[in-house]
Amino acid sequence: MTPDHIEITAGDERIAVELSFDRFRSLRISVRPEGVVRVRAPLGASLRFVRESVQAKAVWIARHLERFRAVRPVRCLEYAHGEPHAFLGREYCLDVRCGPGPRGVCLADDRLEIACRIPPEPERVRKLLDAWYMEQAREVFARVIRELLPRFDALGVPRPTKLKVRAMTSRWGTCSRAGVITLNRHLVKAALPCVEYVAAHELCHLRHHGHDARFYGLLAAILPDWKQRRARLRREVVL
Repeated sequence: MTPDHIEITAGDERIAVELSFDRFRSLRISVRPEGVVRVRAPLGASLRFVRESVQAKAVWIARHLERFRAVRPVRCLEYAHGEPHAFLGREYCLDVRCGPGPRGVCLADDRLEIACRIPPEPERVRKLLDAWYMEQAREVFARVIRELLPRFDALGVPRPTKLKVRAMTSRWGTCSRAGVITLNRHLVKAALPCVEYVAAHELCHLRHHGHDARFYGLLAAILPDWKQRRARLRREVVL
C-alpha cells in the first residue's frame, strides 16, 4: 500500500509531507499557511522518484514554512459582529444587523455592514460575505486585467481567452494553455498592488508557460517592482 505521508529533511529539521496521487503530468508541491506541506504526484510515479523530487525542494519548503511561522497566525473565523475581515489590504469590522428590508453586504467607512432578515447565524453571515467577496473579486480582477492589457499588447503578448474567479486553497492564480486566467477569490482581500502582481504574473504565462529567465524578464518589463509586490503578498496571509 502506498503511504499517505513521507518525510524529508532540511538541515536538522524533519518535515512531514502529505502525499496523494492524481492525474497530473508533473509533481505539485504546496505549502499551506498553517504549516501543512502537500504533494500531489502523477499516477504511476514511483515512491523513490517522489521522495527524491520533494527532497530536492527541501530548502524551498523550509523557507516557506519559516515565512508562515513569522507572520500572524491564521484566525479561525466566527463571522460574528465586530470581527475584522480584509478587503483590498484593509481590515473592516463586521457590522451585522437584523431587520426588515433587503439583505446583503456593503462597505461603510471602516465597517462591513451585513443586513439579514432573520437572526444572523454564522453560516448565514458566511454565505452572504462569500457572495459579496465573489462579486467584488470579479469586478476588481476584470478592471485590473483591463488596465494591464495595453502594456502586454505593446509587447505582442496574446490576450487571455477568459477570466475565471473561484476560491482556491493553495494558489493565487493559474493560466491554462488555452489562455484561461483563473484568479483566487481570496486575492481580493490583499492590497491592490498585490492583486496587480498576481494578475500580471498569470498574464505573462500567456507568452511563457514556465518560470524561466524570459518569463521574469517579461514580468519585470510590465511591473519593475514585482519583487516588492510579491514580498508584500507573502506577508499578507489572506487565504
